[in-house]
Amino acid sequence: MVYYVVSTLVKEVKVVLDRNQESAALVPDDSDTISQGELIQSRIVDAAKLILTDAPSELVEGVVLTDGKVLWQSAHSAYVGKVQLPSDLIRILSVRVSDWIRPGKLISEDDDEYKLQSCRFGLRGNVERPVAAIVHAGGGRYMELYTSNTNDATLDLSYVKQPEISNGMIGLPQGLKDAIVYMTAYLVCVSLGDNSTAEGLLSVARNLAGIVNVEPSQMQ
Repeated sequence: MVYYVVSTLVKEVKVVLDRNQESAALVPDDSDTISQGELIQSRIVDAAKLILTDAPSELVEGVVLTDGKVLWQSAHSAYVGKVQLPSDLIRILSVRVSDWIRPGKLISEDDDEYKLQSCRFGLRGNVERPVAAIVHAGGGRYMELYTSNTNDATLDLSYVKQPEISNGMIGLPQGLKDAIVYMTAYLVCVSLGDNSTAEGLLSVARNLAGIVNVEPSQMQ
């Protein structure tokens, strides 16, 4: 992770936008409402989140969940775990329980496979074919772990955190910085209604990040 000065990133986005005079002129720096720099800065975190969500896992950097307490409950001769996920999580990279032989398969509560996790006849996840399901309850996000042979197994979970600006700096994976600059320019153009320029910038951002098979509508 490299920490970049936000004002420097703003300048880099301006260079990208200045290549299209129409976009650059829509919000001049002396605007009475919002300056071009302020508009750019307001889109950096969103741009970073979009790139970090869809970029190949080898290009992003994760952190380890250190304060996640797993609640294990007995269920049909095994144990199902439940842990609350941090609010700043935007993407899970890997999840593994200490007695699983491999990382768990990630599913959501909307997947058909989730219904099988309550089945006692060998269809749910187990230590050989583990499953980790992301569910929502009580306004929070949780992960259910299927299953463990013990009620004291430990969890190893790696995830990508929501990027944030602090003291004029933002931490980004070095290999994705340029993609985030172009994604920021894309979001600025969308905000300004310059959709023709935005389309080209989105394509560049995705190519720089190695993102494939993602429709533009999913990233707006």
